[in-house]
Amino acid sequence: MLEEWRKNLKNKPARYWSRIEIEEIVKEKNIDRNRFYEYSKNKYQQVINRFYYSFVEHKNANHKECSQVRLSYLWLNFRNELNKIYHEYASSDWDTSLFKIKEILEYDWNKKLFLILSDGWVYEGYIEEILSVLAETDGLIEDFYIVTPEYDKFAMYCSDGDSISIFEK
Repeated sequence: MLEEWRKNLKNKPARYWSRIEIEEIVKEKNIDRNRFYEYSKNKYQQVINRFYYSFVEHKNANHKECSQVRLSYLWLNFRNELNKIYHEYASSDWDTSLFKIKEILEYDWNKKLFLILSDGWVYEGYIEEILSVLAETDGLIEDFYIVTPEYDKFAMYCSDGDSISIFEK
């Protein structure tokens, strides 16, 4: 099964690997598409831009890459005035690390959130489904951001630092 999965991914650009993996997880876990789904491709950039301009210091970026809306390495340029309310290196128990997000981030969990992947995919859903999907991923996702639709708080995972942080304005 794993060999078939790898063969299938080889034929796709690397950017699509996380999207394919998430789609497979949604199918395998029979996740309700009303509770977690890929956001409208016509509105991806709107969500990404709102996230970026809400939390990233883009005016004084030190290098060319940060002067454009890119999702890789954003953690290097978060605004200084953001309040980091949580930071922890991901434990060997990935599920425990992930579900700390729900425990620490104050939010009305009856509302949807955005899941933004560093390779540009945007999802919308409820926290249980978002965390359930992320718990099943196999390392194809580098960085992700779980963002409130008010763009006032977010949780992030950084694969370089193998850490999870939560920020608020």
